[in-house]
Amino acid sequence: MTDFLNRLRPLALLLPALFLAGCQAGPSDRDGEKPTPLLLISIDGFRHDYIERFDSPAIDRMIREGLYADSLHHAFPTKTFATHYTLVTGRHPGTHGVVANNMWDPRREASFSLGDREAVNDGFWYQGGEPIWVTAEQQGLIAATYFWPGSEAMIQRTRPTHYRAYDGRVPHEERIDQVLEWLAMPESERPDFLTLYFSRVDSRGHGDGPASRAALSAAAEIDGQLGRLFSELESTGRLDEINIILVSDHGMSAVSPDRVVALDEYIDLSKVHVSDWGPAAQIWAREMSADEIVAALEGVAHLRAWKREDIPDRYRFGSHYRVPDVLVEADPGWLISSKPYMANPNPPKGMHGWDPALAEMHGIFVARGPDFTPGARSPAVRSVGLYPLMAHLLDLEPAEHEGRLATFLPYLDGSGRHDYRIERFDCEAGPVEARIGARHMALHHGRRVHVLDRVGEGDFREVDLSFTIDGDRAEGSLDGRSLGECRLIQ
Repeated sequence: MTDFLNRLRPLALLLPALFLAGCQAGPSDRDGEKPTPLLLISIDGFRHDYIERFDSPAIDRMIREGLYADSLHHAFPTKTFATHYTLVTGRHPGTHGVVANNMWDPRREASFSLGDREAVNDGFWYQGGEPIWVTAEQQGLIAATYFWPGSEAMIQRTRPTHYRAYDGRVPHEERIDQVLEWLAMPESERPDFLTLYFSRVDSRGHGDGPASRAALSAAAEIDGQLGRLFSELESTGRLDEINIILVSDHGMSAVSPDRVVALDEYIDLSKVHVSDWGPAAQIWAREMSADEIVAALEGVAHLRAWKREDIPDRYRFGSHYRVPDVLVEADPGWLISSKPYMANPNPPKGMHGWDPALAEMHGIFVARGPDFTPGARSPAVRSVGLYPLMAHLLDLEPAEHEGRLATFLPYLDGSGRHDYRIERFDCEAGPVEARIGARHMALHHGRRVHVLDRVGEGDFREVDLSFTIDGDRAEGSLDGRSLGECRLIQ
């Protein structure tokens, strides 16, 4: 018997190695040529209209030479970790489970905070979606991430081949230099998918306010770094051999100490657990039930409170078990806090986290490279569409996702479709502007911009949103409320 076990020991040691090898393919397992490299760049907190407020030669060049969308419509909540993970998984936070920068897991009975290094590096928190670098690595490509939420964690037994642990002190020049070094590697070793991340615009927006001199100065500095990146790539003949997508994870709205609702004026905070604050508060029932919490907040000015099952369908936020028992959202420009926090001598001047349809929460989207039609212009696009777009560009079989590649296809086929048409309607519920692209439209109504998919001739829909155009007449509904009769005015 001992001899028999000794003969089996080498096989027992080999089997796990074979199993793990099957879980993550190497570059040699992929047939055919390597795809065009793809670089995904995020400027945290860069609101879509900042581009109109400062001199930005590098971004302007991308716009002239590639695809530019009016804005990037994010998922709810418009918070950094939630939206960044949506960008790379194509799933809403209510599906992938990264539901805020600070969140509670009722099964593990543990908290996550973006400042908690142990939690940030724990793949447990990211199990609800497959990021594009995992898709790439498992299908034989090489990924390199210079900062991105989730990229430091082991997800599905996979990490990027190259990654950096987040350190906001790293100079922007050093980040650019590393990306250039990765792209200069021999083709067999060169990363196929890369990320680059900058946080300073967001920090300045919080501290000094959106569109402040400090925020726009930070944006201009990053534009300068992008200009250096482009110049270096151009000098080596690689700029036109790389697809580059530039995004931001959310916008920014102005806030002030006189627009804050103190939650503890209406609820005994010792009887609940609040896992996240700000424009939206996530509340877990303890000694108060969800019904009692909602009842206590009913009628409070500048707030809306929903039980998990009553959250508006448009938010796509009710399905994951980390979604709280009660979600409370403040009016635009208002915050939810507590009396002790309101004594903060240095309150923020800018914040994000509200309804993603608010134009002020929209980010930027620009893409340039051999696969994008030069000079193309699109209405606002949804962030969940980036994952299938990137999988398409990298010739990957995408994991399960909630985005629509069809939105982007008209700008990839080289057909020269450069623009969209605008139709303005006078509706009983107020004026509406429809920006109509080949496969989708952006419906501008008041302060909000909704993105709807084309489902038929003149017919556009998205969850509980609809708009149908018939000649010089139209009808539609937003959040289940009718716009009334609409007449074309231009």
